[in-house]
Amino acid sequence: MRKISNNSFFMVRSALPRPADYAYPHINASLMIPCCFRIRIAESPPLLSVSPGEDEAVYLMPEVGYRSITMQMSETWLEDIVWGGALLGGGGGGSVSEGLALGRAAFSVGRPTLVHPADHPPEGLLASCTVAEAPVGRRANLNPGHHMRVVELLREHLSGELSGLIPEGMGGRAVVDGWYPSAVLGFPVIDLPGDGRGHPLTLQGTLGLTQVKGYISWQACAGGDSNRSEYVELYVSASLPIADKLIRRAAAQAGGTVAVARNPIDLNRVIDGGVPGGIRLAQELGRDYRRQLGMSLELAAHWLTEQPGARYWGEAEVGDYRESFTRGMSIGMIECPPFRLMAVGTFITMERDGEYLARYPDLIIALDALNGMPLTINELSKGRKILLLTIPSHSLKLGAGATDTSLLESLETLTGVSMVQ
Repeated sequence: MRKISNNSFFMVRSALPRPADYAYPHINASLMIPCCFRIRIAESPPLLSVSPGEDEAVYLMPEVGYRSITMQMSETWLEDIVWGGALLGGGGGGSVSEGLALGRAAFSVGRPTLVHPADHPPEGLLASCTVAEAPVGRRANLNPGHHMRVVELLREHLSGELSGLIPEGMGGRAVVDGWYPSAVLGFPVIDLPGDGRGHPLTLQGTLGLTQVKGYISWQACAGGDSNRSEYVELYVSASLPIADKLIRRAAAQAGGTVAVARNPIDLNRVIDGGVPGGIRLAQELGRDYRRQLGMSLELAAHWLTEQPGARYWGEAEVGDYRESFTRGMSIGMIECPPFRLMAVGTFITMERDGEYLARYPDLIIALDALNGMPLTINELSKGRKILLLTIPSHSLKLGAGATDTSLLESLETLTGVSMVQ
């Protein structure tokens, strides 16, 4: 296996204290350790800068200066955040159109609020919001009410008070997971996503909790069309691997997709395993990319690859798509001569003439060759012309789950490809 570098250019490195036992952090107040850290704002980063100090978290807000902030998100921000999230999703996490639809639904009923981590009480419980999929049905019978219902269902089983929501990762829709319940129920969205890119395994968005011995996960899911007698609403308390399997089975019964709220834990643990400032990063990335796109598509594509090791590979045409199923997971092989892409929830490998040009957690981006829109796996229809780019993992900001060796080994077993760099 390749060795993953611990000096990721965009990775927040935090030395915040961890409690020795996180078996039931959501119900044992004695385990909620106050979070003490300094907020440093990088003035002119290429995208997102690593903190030089061991106990510093980075939150990039070049327009507003050195201060923390709580803000009501605007529709002006929505397109930038969704486009940036879709770029960082690497073919996963939902499309731009899905993200815009979910975000606009939130603004139709209220105003979601984004809160800087420093402005959130350290003892407050944060729940992760995401969507789970199963490679069966794929009718995607999800509506905004499902996203709200899972938060309500999770709250019903908590002994403590839920105080905020976070998205689990990046993608056109994933980056706005949590916005609708924020707008309706009043919970703030904390700028601490579980990962700074899209990930192939749902467990990779769980903030490194898979490494916590004895951790019991609390999860709620909802989805499906009641008119088809497919509506599913489920609450689960189990170890993370078992809970993950049960939620994906529920997704299969619901037509392929369910909304999920899970793992309520305190702010300190989220900072230790998540990506502080990740939503703002997506907004800035989407804003700047769209500005470049307004001048020229090729200029925008080259601008994206200005990071160390990043590369623009040019245009390709989508050819044949083959799909296989292993351990309840879909593995797709997409021919884009002379390139071949492998996909498991997100693009995980890109090869040419038998040579791997990128492997997860490297980021592989497919752009529509006509308008520059970042595309998901499902949008790569045969004959569509795309532009391909890769950004190495050391130039990304990754959550704890993305570099979890045990999860990477599971992905290797699933695909037969070495993923550990």
